[in-house]
Amino acid sequence: MSENRKKALIIDDEESLREIISEVLEIMDIEAVSAQNGEEGVAIASSEPDQFDLVFLDLFMPGMSGEDTFTALRKVMPDRPIVIMSGYDQGSPEVKKLLNGSSKFLKKPFTISDIQNIVSSL
Repeated sequence: MSENRKKALIIDDEESLREIISEVLEIMDIEAVSAQNGEEGVAIASSEPDQFDLVFLDLFMPGMSGEDTFTALRKVMPDRPIVIMSGYDQGSPEVKKLLNGSSKFLKKPFTISDIQNIVSSL
């Protein structure tokens, strides 16, 4: 394993999606760390924000909302790319207000190629 290996944080309440994304990232030689909700994700990110190169964030989760999680993540990692995942369209108000220069959108359901393409674009 390379010292320069990239690392991603995956925040999603669906275990199967966390596992799929993790497996795809591992194939791409990116280490994956998972969190099952916003609170856990923010705690992990806050403990050592510089360790992560990118974040995958589900927009709609029980407990801390995706929007609140996004805001909290931006405070500790303002420049890291955040891939917002949602079943809503990219043009929906919920998604639009979070998209900026360092955010990307991944519409659910997605394919392995979709994950690879979005990571390659970062």
